[in-house]
Amino acid sequence: MSLRFSGRGLTLGALGALGLWLALWLGWWTHATAGERVLWLLLTLVPLVVVTLFVARNVKGGFAWCGFLSLGYFAQGITVTLTSRTDAGYGTVEIFLSLLLFTATSAALRARRQA
Repeated sequence: MSLRFSGRGLTLGALGALGLWLALWLGWWTHATAGERVLWLLLTLVPLVVVTLFVARNVKGGFAWCGFLSLGYFAQGITVTLTSRTDAGYGTVEIFLSLLLFTATSAALRARRQA
């Protein structure tokens, strides 16, 4: 049996994993008030949802914006890892997932160019 992954499927999977991680981290595991949690969740998840809509429709620009957006989450993960000892592990996972998203997006764009 041959298992074949598409760039679009990998990108959607990476988007889902990053979104789930941020929802758990900022919505459940963080020590903050309810208002702060809602604000943090909105600021981090709304861009992912918007990009996911374009990637799900297989729009080329959606993949490009997804790549740009992954670099922002990478920068946030680096900042959290370097500045907070208590959240360094969470930031490290965010770094890994954002790099996974960037790689999946690059593969999807490369596959689109070859097709």
